[in-house]
Formats: sequence, structure tokens, C-alpha cells
Amino acid sequence: MLRLAFATLRGRLPSLAGSFLALLFAAALVTACGLLVETGLRGSTPTERYAATPVVLTGPRQASVVKNDAKDDPVEVTESVPLDEPSTLPASLAAGLREVDGVQDVVPELTFPVALLAGDGSAVPGAAPGATYGHAWDSARLTPYTLRAGRAPAASGEVVLDAGLAARAGLTVGAHARVLGRDGVRAYTVSGIAGPGLTGQSAVFFTAGRAAELFGHAGRVSAFGVFGPGDPDAIKDAIGARLGATQERSSRVSLGVKGASAGAGPAVYTGGERGMAENPAASAAKETLVALGGSLGGIAVMVAAFVVAGTFGLAQRQRRSEIALLRAVGATPAQIRSMTGNEALLLGVTASAAGLLPGVAAGRWLVGELTARGLAPEAFAPVVGPVPMLVALAVGTATAWLSARGTVRRATRVRPTEALGEAAAEPQTPGRGRLITGLVFLALGTGLCGLAMSVAGETAAMSAGGIVILLVVSAALLGPWLVRSAVALAGGLLARTSRVGGYLAVANTRTAAGRLASVVSPLILMIAFAGATVFAQTTIGEATARQAAEGTRADYVVQAAGPGVPPEVARAARAVPGVTGVTEVIDTGVLGDYEELGDRTLRPYRAVGLTVPAHGLDLDVRAGSLDRLRGTTVALSTLAAGSFGASVGDKVRLRLGDGTSVTPTVVALYGRGLGFGDVALPYDLVRGHTGSGMTDRLLVVGDASAGGRLAALGPAVTVLDSRDASAARDEALELNNWVNLLALGLIIVFIAISVVNTLVMATAGRAREFALLRLVGGTRRQVLGVLRWEALLVAAIALVAGTAIAVPTLMAVSYGVTGSPIPYVRAEVCLAVAALTLGLAFAATLLPARAVLTGRPADRVRG
Repeated sequence: MLRLAFATLRGRLPSLAGSFLALLFAAALVTACGLLVETGLRGSTPTERYAATPVVLTGPRQASVVKNDAKDDPVEVTESVPLDEPSTLPASLAAGLREVDGVQDVVPELTFPVALLAGDGSAVPGAAPGATYGHAWDSARLTPYTLRAGRAPAASGEVVLDAGLAARAGLTVGAHARVLGRDGVRAYTVSGIAGPGLTGQSAVFFTAGRAAELFGHAGRVSAFGVFGPGDPDAIKDAIGARLGATQERSSRVSLGVKGASAGAGPAVYTGGERGMAENPAASAAKETLVALGGSLGGIAVMVAAFVVAGTFGLAQRQRRSEIALLRAVGATPAQIRSMTGNEALLLGVTASAAGLLPGVAAGRWLVGELTARGLAPEAFAPVVGPVPMLVALAVGTATAWLSARGTVRRATRVRPTEALGEAAAEPQTPGRGRLITGLVFLALGTGLCGLAMSVAGETAAMSAGGIVILLVVSAALLGPWLVRSAVALAGGLLARTSRVGGYLAVANTRTAAGRLASVVSPLILMIAFAGATVFAQTTIGEATARQAAEGTRADYVVQAAGPGVPPEVARAARAVPGVTGVTEVIDTGVLGDYEELGDRTLRPYRAVGLTVPAHGLDLDVRAGSLDRLRGTTVALSTLAAGSFGASVGDKVRLRLGDGTSVTPTVVALYGRGLGFGDVALPYDLVRGHTGSGMTDRLLVVGDASAGGRLAALGPAVTVLDSRDASAARDEALELNNWVNLLALGLIIVFIAISVVNTLVMATAGRAREFALLRLVGGTRRQVLGVLRWEALLVAAIALVAGTAIAVPTLMAVSYGVTGSPIPYVRAEVCLAVAALTLGLAFAATLLPARAVLTGRPADRVRG
């Protein structure tokens, strides 16, 4: 059978080109998504700051919760979510670490963002954008930094500068430097210059006491550098065992790991992992890549399997007469299945292998684009390993094999004479199993759509892909009935409009509904997936922009270069003539801790810390009052409150940005969660749990004369009016939309290519039918006219069915996210999708048909 499979493949190369291309693009898409996941799992950045430290211990990078802690389940299921802010460790932990076998010394590390200011008040650029950090000089040995000039800082007013930073600022030993930190801009004397200058970050070293003040977390540290003469991995294991034993004797709260619970503990790094310890942005980028690649990869696998199965199934359907003849001359069903299975394996392996290198190139390009837009550190290199390629190869090969076996299943189960009859004329009633399966998928898709409308926020948005896939699979399985229903509704009008071309197109459709369904299915997938993807983004984006615009009442927005707005600027702004109100705002993230569908879960939310009374900001308060936002309280958006099941006066469980658990009381509910974040917290509560401890921006209400005075308040201050602030906000929204649409656009392009591929295959496979029409008197023009009507019918069915799938999906997403079932749909995009559908249907049908209609019809019939 293997030799026969080789022979049949050689004889059918033109007809197999479509299946080959579909498998190739599927493998490329799966490989690209897999490379994102592998880069997120195994990627790292060069070790610089901790280059001389064998082992690094940092605070937890994730918060965790046991999902089934209230159940009698022997297997503990834990959910972990990355933290938005850097966490800390208790300084007292150093004593316990020094007792670990193999540990010779432990050096505490304090890391906090600062900015060195130039003479004009601008921030001196660090080795990388925004990467200038303050440290205590005692931790210089972790790199190691050594003095190139001058001496170590001996007083709180002295600093040692990184050699590269000092050169960019033009400062030497004895010069005066202004440094922006947690407590504002202070003047220091440069007591020394230290090297080496790092490429990933710059450093400003203070005395131990001054560094602790700027760090702002008394009795805590950012990390520990652990030194020892032994194997670093052995020391790491010993530290892990020590921490584990401590946790058995006491809770994590008594251990003092801030914000840890249910499996979230200190992170220990050795070897190449140490670069992740010194670069929190890289850790966040890893999580982003894993989440992005995983979600898109799952959708890509489902879409690829659907498209490849349809394309390969069409190719097998076109050779039904060949299979029927083999049955008639004595081939057994097992031999037919073996032959087609071997063909599929050969084609699947070859085509999938050909798609691996393009997939790697696409994955590298995706990582590069994410890096170029600041979503991943520049030093974060893509990781190319064998696992994504093996997965892509397995998916492509398995899909081809299953498609081939499924397509010939009926031909091998009926008698040879029945197989010959079905090869000559398509059966009018597809199998009962197909009908039942299609109805099951329709019920599942409809049920998920209803469920999405009953939940809120991100859960509703994430359900869109699942709804589309379920309903599209249902449409594919019920395709023959869908086509016949469309013909029954529009066939009479079509036949009356064109008594030759239209009549023949309707007749062909009635007798070959299965073939036409194979052509319509990928078009439906393209329309439904494109519509749901694009308009879900526009719906969320428009609601976000509208809420932000309606809720921003500030006349000016004050920002600062570096880590944040100095405290003295906020105080001075309130005293500026013409200013009637100032609100300090900190942007952060929190984790909601609540039960969803019976399981405890952690859900990330955008959050803001606000001073009250809130000036220049209207969150559309529906209940309670923002003026009560003091102490341990919280205001929630109506969507977040629905997830928590909370109202004013209730307590909710939150994890702050650094993982600290709090149980604030709800004092207000508001409607503009998309525009400003779903959680609003007191400014003082948030400030102590952020890396910089500074304000991100000031919202200022004042008259026209206040703008110039605000700009003169302090160094590195930027004042934006309401129009400029709106433009900056829109730019951030566009970046977020770009991330989602870019990768999902690759899937849509793949579907469009597969649509063309399927239509070309279907048209090219009808050469004998066209020749017979020519022989009975039809002209070439008339045959093309029939095809034009068929293409129009195909496009119309796909547009109606695709729209019928996309609309309820978008309504569910819109209701869950915005509270309104009406999505934001742009008419020009709808027209573009319709034009693209018609263009693909006509071009991919008529162009190959013109090639097929060349030559003598008698030769085509004999061929």
C-alpha cells in the first residue's frame, strides 16, 4: 500500500497542491505561535547587575491561590498570576540564608527607580529607556562595580554614578548632581565614578541609610545576592529546602514574604536565569508571550485543523470515482483506508515540514515587532527549539490522516456498486451522525453565547473565539442542509433572473450541495472570524475611548520624565493661581480574589490610586461616594462588582500590585471601568506598594492662565492640555489593539489563503463537467456565466451565515464588556469584508475556470 500511495501521489500532484499549501500554512502558523510560547517559557536576558552573584533570591513574581481548597480533592490545583509591581523580602531572612549549607555570604540588595537630571531639567537617558535605578553602595559587589575615580559615598548627600551615566551627563568627581527619587529632587555631590557601565540599566549608588529612605520599605529588601564556593544549583536546592521547612512550621505571613500565599514564594535564580531577576520587565514579557502565544496557538490549531480538514476532504471527495473503481475490481475496505491513510501521512509530513522554516521566520518577526513597540525588552531574544516544530508537524500530519480516513469512511462501508453510484452522483441525504453532531455544536455555541452574556468583563471578551469556532463547525457540518435551504429560498429568483446561467447554477447547487458546502465553509469561517475579531476590538476600543473622553474633566495633565512626578510638584500645583483642584493618580494593577463558577480564582484588573476629592475626573458613580475613598477602602466598576458579587458596604479580597493581600470595604460603584480601570483605591494605600512610590500624573482643573505656571513648577515636568492628553491616551489604546489584531491577522490571512485554495481546487476539479456542458452545446461564455452565478450564490450564503455567527458573538461580548448588547460596527469595514468575500469568490472561481475551459472539450472528457 505504501508503494501504491507513492504512485497515486505522483499521478495527482496538481490536485494535491491545494492540500499541500493548506498544510504548509497551518504548520507555519502553529510553529510561529509555538515559538512565542517557547520564548516566553525559556527566554532570558543577559545577566549584568548580578553577574558576580552565583545565586539570587528575589520576592515572589506571582500571586497564587488554591482553586479547590474548599473541596475534598487530594490533588491541589493552584492558579498563579503575575504581579504588576515588584515585591519585596524581609531583611531578617538574611540570617536564615547564612545558615544554609554552602552559603558563605549574603548581600542584601535595594533597587528603586530614580532619574539623574540634566541642567535643563530633563532626565539623562539611562543605558536603556527608563532603566536608571538606585542602590546602596554595599551591594556594588553583586556586579561587581568598582571605583574608577573618587571614593564610596560617606554621607547622605553623596552618590557614586555609573560610568556610562556620568559620561552622558557630563559629570565628574566633585560635581553636583540632581537626582529624582521617591521624596523628590535632591542635590548630591558626586563622590565617585564606578564601572563597568552596563548596557541594560544604569546605576546611582547611595549610602545604605539614604538608599533605605528612597527604597521606602522599612525592614525589607528587593533581593539577596548569595555567595558560596559550592555548586550554585546545589545552593539553590538547599535554599529551597530551607524555605520549604520554614513554611511547614509557619505560615508565609510569619515568614514575612510580602503578599505570598498558596504556593507563591521567593524566586531563586542561578546561571542564565539571573538576568530575569534583575529585569522585571523581562519577566512580564515572558508572561505576555506565553499568554499571547498560548491563546493564539489554541485558536490557530483549531482553525488550522478545520481548514486543513475541509481542504483535504474536498481533495478526497474529488477522487470518489477512483476509490469506487478500486472497490469494484476487488480492493478491500482495509486496503482503501490504508492507501489513503499512507497518502495523507506522506503529504502531511512533507507539507508540514515545508512550513516549519517559514513558521520560525514568522515567529521571530512577531517577537521583533513586540520588542520594537516596547512590549518586550530589547535584549530579549527569541528562542527556537524543536518542540513547536514537532507540534506543528504532528498537528499537520494527524489532521491530514484523520481527514483522509474520515472522507473515505462511507466509500469503504457501502457495497462497491453503491460506491460507484455515489461517485457518479452525490448522495442527497448526508449521514444522520453528521446532522446530530452539527446540531450538538450549534447547541453548544448558542449556550456559550448565552453564558457569555451572563458574565462580565474579560471572561465575556475571551469567549468570542470559542463561540465562533463552535458555530462555524456547526455550519460546516450542517453545510449541505444550509446550501439546500439557501437554494430553496433564492433559487426561484435566481432562475427567473437568468434563465440559462442562473437556472443551471441552481440545478448544480441542488445536486452537489455537499461539494458547494465544502467551498462555503472556509468563507464562513473567514467572515465570522474576521468580523468577530475586528469588531470585538472596535467595540471595546470605542467604549474605552468614549468613557475616557467623557470622564476626563481635567484642563491639564502634568507628567514628568523618569519614574514619576516629584511630591513637591503636586504640593506646588495646588497653590498655583487659577488652579481649583488637583488629583494625584497612580496607575497600577491588582488581582481580584473571588469565586467564579464554583472555583476560587485570581483575575487581573487595571487599577488607579486616587487622592480625594477627585478633581478633573468623573468615573460616573452609580452608588456610594468617591469622597469616602480613604484608608482601606475601594471603589469598583459595575462590571468588576458583578464579578465579585459585591455592592456598597461589602468587603472584597484583593491583591495589590506587589501581591499584598487586603480586604477593603466597597465605598462606591462606578460605570467607567473601561476608560479608567475597574478598581479605584486610596492614593496612600497604593503608593506604598509600587516600585517608584511616586505619582504617575496630576489631573489639574484650572483656568487658561494656569498652564504656563504649571510648566515652571519643577524639573522634567511636562504639561499637556486636554487635547494632547487625549491623543496620548488614544496612542496607548492603538498599541494594545495592535498586539491583538497583528497576531490574529495572521490567522485571518491564513483563512483567506485557504479560501482561495479551496475555491481553486473545487473549480479545477470540475474540468470534465465543464467539457460536457460544452459538448452538449454550451458556449464558453455561458459556462462562465453559470460559474459567475454560482460564485455569487456561494458568496451570498457565506456572508449571511458568517454574519449570523458573528452578530450573536459580538452581542455577547458587547453586553459582557460594555453592558449594552449593541456592538460598535464600522460600516466601511463591513463593506470591505463583503467586497473581499465577493472578490475572492469570483477571482478564485473564474480564473481557474478560464484555464480549464481552454482546449478541446472532447480531450477534457477523455482525460
